Amino acid sequence: MGTQDQPLAGGDGANASRGLLYLALAVALVPFAFLVHRFDFLCDDAFITFRYSRNLAEGLGLVYNPPQLEAPVEGYSEFLWAGLMALGMKVGASPEVASRTLSVLAGVLMVAGLVRALVRRYPDAPAAVLTSSLLLGSAPPLAVWSTGGMATMPTAALAVALFLVAHGAPAVDWRRRALLLGLISAGLTLMRADAALLVALLLSPPILTGLVRKDEQQWRPALAAAATGALVFLGHMGWRYSVYGDWVPNTARVKLGFSGAAAGRGLDYVVSAWLSMPGLALITLGALAGAWCSRRRVGGAEASGVAALVLGGTAYAISSGGDFMCFARFLVPVVPFAVLGSAGALARIEERTRAGAVLAGLAAAILSALAAFDVHAVPESTRLAFHFRHNQTLMGVRPSASEVEQWRNMSDRAGYWAEVGRALAQHAPPNASLVYGAVGAIGYHSNLFIHDRNGLVTREVAMRPPHQELRSPGHDKVVPAEFFLRLDPTFLDAGLCAASAFPPRQKAGARVEALGPGERPGTVLWVQRP
Repeated sequence: MGTQDQPLAGGDGANASRGLLYLALAVALVPFAFLVHRFDFLCDDAFITFRYSRNLAEGLGLVYNPPQLEAPVEGYSEFLWAGLMALGMKVGASPEVASRTLSVLAGVLMVAGLVRALVRRYPDAPAAVLTSSLLLGSAPPLAVWSTGGMATMPTAALAVALFLVAHGAPAVDWRRRALLLGLISAGLTLMRADAALLVALLLSPPILTGLVRKDEQQWRPALAAAATGALVFLGHMGWRYSVYGDWVPNTARVKLGFSGAAAGRGLDYVVSAWLSMPGLALITLGALAGAWCSRRRVGGAEASGVAALVLGGTAYAISSGGDFMCFARFLVPVVPFAVLGSAGALARIEERTRAGAVLAGLAAAILSALAAFDVHAVPESTRLAFHFRHNQTLMGVRPSASEVEQWRNMSDRAGYWAEVGRALAQHAPPNASLVYGAVGAIGYHSNLFIHDRNGLVTREVAMRPPHQELRSPGHDKVVPAEFFLRLDPTFLDAGLCAASAFPPRQKAGARVEALGPGERPGTVLWVQRP
């Protein structure tokens, strides 16, 4: 068994450890708070879940379009998050505020919990602790996805909590540990549709190691928690089929699936993230080295758990085809474990030279944090060689390897689509329907019946074969607006433009009309009719 969770030493040792803890918390949380504030935003996909949550709060069920007009479709990936947002709406909290508040709180608790774990594991390696804390607090993916409106950070925080409890103090009765682990694994399993993989990766090492060593205090609670997670997963799958008539979410159907094409694009996704934030590549490699170096100090099960999560989480990001969103959202659950693992490598370096540990840790932190300010150590031409957002090329837009630019685009477009949605809510006729691709903010604010060109909330599109040419992740099966003509939609498209520029040039020759003014003076809401 490792010694990482023994009480802090008494006397001067306790004071020193407490001082290191407070300093490490400041080193981590100050840059984390700064970056969270800098990147505060809501992405468009969050509003898809918000619309499901609102319908649930209003008694319609977890549906996107009215159930009397369309069979329910599971166009969200975050079941528990949708339920929490619905609960917030029932008590008067807007999902825009509730999602940010809960997500930031999850991020703060995760960072603080990991810093405490670092101090307990490496009390005699202050340089490793402090530089690892800085790595954690300055990692752009963690700060960016502490807002955004999605369950990315709560998922990562639950994964860290599961790991820390699974490898906690051995003196705790195994039944109490099993109960707590079971609750966390159930919550994690329900938070995201694919989070059961995290449960498996995190609980397999203590189960296997405990069985080999015949350590019941280790394998029994982990096995009980794994069984709980499996039962919750199967129960949720059965509920899904009874409600939506499918065993997997529609959000999984719209992707390429596990294929060579998906893996190739996913590899570009991961390499692009590493080139944009080289510090992430360093701590990923450092985590594997650190897991090996620290296996005696922290225990073989814990070291194996770190390695399994880092390798398994990265492999999943590759095999799933990646994600079009900014700052490596799929790697967010990997980053905390990469930091925890690389701390072991830094501690080993510190045994030989403290200055070397400081330099190595600072280099990784700087090479990671620079991307938050759109400064890059790797030339753009090299980063573009692993470009994976193929829709930019297909639409004739200059490909960009800047994660800050992608974040800005996501934030601006969500705001624009929200404005279009609010204008439609004011000026569209009753029972109108709209064909659109980005169905988050425009669908949430307009509350029109939506035909989804990308297929997230439209099963017929999601079940189609993917296009031959590679597209951005999540856009593999997009259809033209005319695909829905047989369903007699009210509008084929909608947008805002300056009143002086109406009709918009890109719609020249189409049947375009103005419905009314937008929110900003001098703007007009236009729609394209079939």
